[in-house]
Amino acid sequence: MGDDADIFSQFSGSSGSRGGRSAQKESYGGAGTRKRAPTPEVTTVERPLPVTLEELYKGAHKKMKIKRKTYDARTGKRSVEDKILDMEVKPGYKAGTKIKFKGVGDQEEGGTQDLHFIITEKDHPLFRREGDNLIAPVELDLKEALTGWRRTIPTIDGNQLPVSGGGPTAPGYREVFPERGMPKSKKPSERGDMIVEVKVKFPTSLTAAQKTRLKEIL
Repeated sequence: MGDDADIFSQFSGSSGSRGGRSAQKESYGGAGTRKRAPTPEVTTVERPLPVTLEELYKGAHKKMKIKRKTYDARTGKRSVEDKILDMEVKPGYKAGTKIKFKGVGDQEEGGTQDLHFIITEKDHPLFRREGDNLIAPVELDLKEALTGWRRTIPTIDGNQLPVSGGGPTAPGYREVFPERGMPKSKKPSERGDMIVEVKVKFPTSLTAAQKTRLKEIL
């Protein structure tokens, strides 16, 4: 997501977790006294904030342009204005972390709505995140799994990590590289682990001669 992304242009008239202003109603008491409906309660608007794994590793500064409805209590006039929000994505933040802004959403008779941006992690082409750890899958063919293999894997900080196995290597085997994962949000100087996870690709078919040879070997 780039800077100044206008992702909240749909605020006007949007629905979902956003609480809007309910229609004003009037009712009459027993003696014919006209009563005005209670002032609508101001709620919190929640919206996703997609970020990359690299941004969650390094931290990032985001600018968001939103459209918000304003209300003039003196005149009763309503209008729409643009507002820029600055937010900091700190290293180690996880999916589900909320970045909160108080009183910056739509203005209603009862006050101004709060906005909560909820971090979502974009899919990564190499890593899968588990807490503070990063899982790096490595796919081997059967020959490599049995006789040995070697790979060079990029790390989240831009380095290269050589990994290898002498064989046999079982499917699901994991090798842990400490302090190569994500920073811990409450202790940014500490990091989780990077875990290489082996997947073995088995052949879909074998000839009779191959089966016989395998039986002799194994």
